[in-house]
Amino acid sequence: MSEIREIPGIGKKTAMRLIEHFDSEDAVLDAFKRHDVAAIADAPGVGQKNAVTLVQGFIFRDEKYSPDDFLRTKEAWRVYRGLLEIMRSYASTPYAKDKLNIYFPLPSSKKEKIMSVMTGVSKACLMVNRIAAIENGIVDLKIALKGVRPIKGTKLKKVRDRVLVAADHDEYDMALAAFGHAIDVILAGSPRELADAAAAYHHVTASMKLEGVDLSYNANITYADLKALETWEVVPELEIALFSGNLASITSAAQAYDLVIDTKSRFFSNIKRSDVSRLEIILDGVADDGGVRTGSDINVDRIQSALEQLDGTIKAAEKTADTRFKEYLNSSTVTLTGKDLLDAVSGGVRDLLDREITERYRQITKESILVIVKDLDLNPKEGLNLDGLFSNDIVTTIQADMGIVEQLRQYLHAELANRNMKILKETARSLSGLKDTVRQLVPEAMELDMWFAIGLFAMDRRLIIPQIGDKAGIDIKGGTNLFLPGNVEPVNYSLGDRELNYNADGYSPERVAVLSGVNSGGKTSTLDMVTQIMILAHMGFPVPAEAAVVGLVDEVYYFGKSSGTMDAGAFESTIREFSVVSGTGKMAVLVDELESITEPGASARIIGGILESLADNPRAIGVFVSHLAENIMEHTSAPVRVDGIEARGLDKNLNLIVDRNPRYNYVAKSTPELIVERLVKQANGVKRDFYQRLLDKFM
Repeated sequence: MSEIREIPGIGKKTAMRLIEHFDSEDAVLDAFKRHDVAAIADAPGVGQKNAVTLVQGFIFRDEKYSPDDFLRTKEAWRVYRGLLEIMRSYASTPYAKDKLNIYFPLPSSKKEKIMSVMTGVSKACLMVNRIAAIENGIVDLKIALKGVRPIKGTKLKKVRDRVLVAADHDEYDMALAAFGHAIDVILAGSPRELADAAAAYHHVTASMKLEGVDLSYNANITYADLKALETWEVVPELEIALFSGNLASITSAAQAYDLVIDTKSRFFSNIKRSDVSRLEIILDGVADDGGVRTGSDINVDRIQSALEQLDGTIKAAEKTADTRFKEYLNSSTVTLTGKDLLDAVSGGVRDLLDREITERYRQITKESILVIVKDLDLNPKEGLNLDGLFSNDIVTTIQADMGIVEQLRQYLHAELANRNMKILKETARSLSGLKDTVRQLVPEAMELDMWFAIGLFAMDRRLIIPQIGDKAGIDIKGGTNLFLPGNVEPVNYSLGDRELNYNADGYSPERVAVLSGVNSGGKTSTLDMVTQIMILAHMGFPVPAEAAVVGLVDEVYYFGKSSGTMDAGAFESTIREFSVVSGTGKMAVLVDELESITEPGASARIIGGILESLADNPRAIGVFVSHLAENIMEHTSAPVRVDGIEARGLDKNLNLIVDRNPRYNYVAKSTPELIVERLVKQANGVKRDFYQRLLDKFM
């Protein structure tokens, strides 16, 4: 356990739980090496978010590296977190959103690991393309994955409508240990106790040693060898609980399986199609409470409906029969034959009337029972329970015998319980062999969601897998900034030796450049784009470009704009931060308008010195955004290139016309004169004369 305890975040208790869950320390370590967040999260007391944190800790320890070693500034972290948030938006499960956190940019020494991730990403992109070729494939898979959640344990309430009856103490002790937590277990010391159990429970499973005891004809009893009983025979709910308690997740995972299995991806490749098909068919009849789903069995639905309508149907039939009989009495006339007349004269009038009325009364009550049978959809055997529902003797008000109604109710309940039990046993027996399938299917669907999100991210944002270069530099064709909304103009930009084919007039292969140009022209956006491509490439992920070649580094320093002139202490701290450029390591340094740290003349000198140190390092690249390009170049003798993003003028709506692609070896002017020109064209009178005077100063 000592090695497990070395993983950050794992104490003695957690280590013991993990070993108990995985059966051995080696199995625990294997799960961590596979970054199997789902399996680790399944251990008691761990949970999903904690599992991600533990796997992160393992990776940091195993790789001897963490994101802080690569992302050396808060701006670099801002870009990384922003990229993760975009990727998370494509994930459907909390699992995938959380697990994306274990991916972070790696240094050049981890090139093999980076390439391994790229291989996985390439396969994910291919899978997404194949799913996209299926009609509604992307939408259907996202819907399916949205319902997938980790398999959770389920607690089954004790089943109270059935009992196990043992014949001796050995059987009793064995049955109690095996099934006592789920159903009642009793010891029958006499035939009377078995008969009492048969009267008290819907279903009795009794020892074969008790067979032959004289019981009531309607006793629902099964004799069995108690020692040979399996769970599905006695408490099928226990076998079904895993499935019913995770029904939505399992069925969603099965739907994802059906959509993905023919894409030839690595997902679900070890799960048999026949097992998943069988699982789907069986679960179609299971309710989320573990019972028989409404609509899956015609007899269960029929009996359930009869029970629900029983009282209302009886009352309606009772009222109809009583009304019909009263109407008959009120409107009836008696037709006498000659013999009847003689009988009446002889004093037999009462018998004659009784016979006539009784015949009609019994016809009405018989027809009423037939209506009840029809309305409740009772079968002939069930209908027999209605014999005697109405009195054979004529009564002034026809009423149903509630004892008979209750007898039918109990009979239907028993029949329903028996039918449900039969179905549950069949279901439990079938599902008992599919537990391993489910335990593999659901975690794999969650893992699929993460890679599907990455592939969807790549497809939706038109990302590509970058090439990895051997030298310091970056070569971007048609790159875009993922943080910008809407249609973004693609940008070409490179440092160092170029490998891609695109128009690059004036290009020279310096590794360090000053990016000059117009306000709101896209300099900061270009810096963000370069940082995004550097970070994503070092994660092994696709990048926002038509094509890209990235030379691997070990550190990324991204310094954002400083807010206003600094005091002496802040200025000193900033200069200390830039001392990193004096090193010889592989690094990318990206800086946005450093000149505001002090007055322009001093800033130009400082930036010039920083650029010289950076250019002296053959393993470093750098881009400095600045409005002081010309001043900076006066204070550096290093091979530094000046690039520019320039505005070409104003359009008819007086908006700046900007070529977002930097021009190489070109100092681009800022936009003050264009802004002033716009004010001249928008104003009139005295204000226009004022703006014109300012504009003339640029001539």
